[in-house]
Amino acid sequence: MRSEAHFWATMNYIHHNPVRHGYVSKWQDWPFSSAREYLESVGETTAADTWRNFPLKDYGAGWDEPSL
Repeated sequence: MRSEAHFWATMNYIHHNPVRHGYVSKWQDWPFSSAREYLESVGETTAADTWRNFPLKDYGAGWDEPSL
């Protein structure tokens, strides 16, 4: 991790990945994720603040593209 901001953006990316790929509509619903534990430990307000303060933007763009 390059910074605290990078850490939190990465956390958001990991938790949001099942939604991005269409497996679930809410990140808390993915059964193989730490998202529910995270939400229980910090609460909905802090989780929402973290999402807002450390957005994904184009984080991870192209990572799942096949290499040539």
